[in-house]
Amino acid sequence: MHQSKILVADDSRAVRVCLERVLKGAGYEVSVACDGAEAVQLAREVAPDLVILDIQMPEMDGYAACDQILQHAQLPVIFLTRSRATQLDVLGHQLGAYIPKPADDQMLLDTVRELLQSASTSSH
Repeated sequence: MHQSKILVADDSRAVRVCLERVLKGAGYEVSVACDGAEAVQLAREVAPDLVILDIQMPEMDGYAACDQILQHAQLPVIFLTRSRATQLDVLGHQLGAYIPKPADDQMLLDTVRELLQSASTSSH
C-alpha cells in the first residue's frame, strides 16, 4: 500500500516534532519545514499528498506558501494555527481544513485520514 506523504510547515520546533511523531506513528511519511519558503521548496521536491501549514511563519507566511504550493499541485491543505481569522474557516473548507492550535492528536489524524481518502477518490 502507498504510504501517504505529508508536509508539515511550522516555525515552532516543538510543534514540528510533535506533529512528526504523531503522523509517523500513524504510518505516514513526513517531511518538515520551518518556514513557508522551505515548505514551497520541499513541496516541489517530495510531492506530498497533503500539507499542514501554520499561518504565521518567517520568510513566507502560510497563505503565500499555500498559494505557491497549489500552483504546482492540487492537494488538501490543513491550516493548523493559533490565528483566529474568520477567513480561515472559509479557506479551510475550500482547501481542506482549519484546525486551531493546540490541536487534539486524534482530531488531527481523523482530519488527515478523511482528506486523504476524499483526495484519492476524487483523483480516480
